[in-house]
Amino acid sequence: MLHTLQRKFLEHASLQCGICTPGFLMAAKSLLDHNPKPTEPEVRYALAGNLCRCTGYDKIVKAVLDSAAEIRSQGEGKAAAR
Repeated sequence: MLHTLQRKFLEHASLQCGICTPGFLMAAKSLLDHNPKPTEPEVRYALAGNLCRCTGYDKIVKAVLDSAAEIRSQGEGKAAAR
């Protein structure tokens, strides 16, 4: 089973050759662990140390923002079920 970030990277076509993908996923996971509702500039700042030569960064940023929204909605659903 894929993590939400991995799935969103696939859905948003945020990866190509895969060399940069682990770094982006780890940076994004760390960001979302510390800030579950990041803004676009916050996502871009958190990912700034990773370089991708295949894709534009827009798809990657959108995948992280979409992941954050889904993870938050899953957490809200769990809280409501308690």
